Amino acid sequence: MNRDNMNNIVAKEFSDALARCNEQGIDPGTVRTGLLTIAIANFVNGIGLESTIALFEVMPDQIRSGMFNRFVDPSRPAVVNPAPPYHEPVSVTQQQPIDVNRHSKPPESHPAPPTAGIKRRRL
Repeated sequence: MNRDNMNNIVAKEFSDALARCNEQGIDPGTVRTGLLTIAIANFVNGIGLESTIALFEVMPDQIRSGMFNRFVDPSRPAVVNPAPPYHEPVSVTQQQPIDVNRHSKPPESHPAPPTAGIKRRRL
């Protein structure tokens, strides 16, 4: 099977999943956010953090160029409202904020505290 056919099958599956969630009364924005989160995590796991960052840095230009227009449903009206306000990310259990900077070095103004060795005893 060629890559275009595979991409079309995957796009249809995602579209069908969105439709099923909509039928069950799940907010489409929540589904889209979930799909995007899973997709980004898949890229980080597959190509690494730095490569994912580089990929997503060029995405605005690719979106503006119309690269993704073939997946846009022309029967749906264009969305004219602005993006929803940013909310601090939270864990999937909604228990605690996510440390979005855990993969980066601490700023120079806040050096990391020295870590003491962990003493373990055998039982």
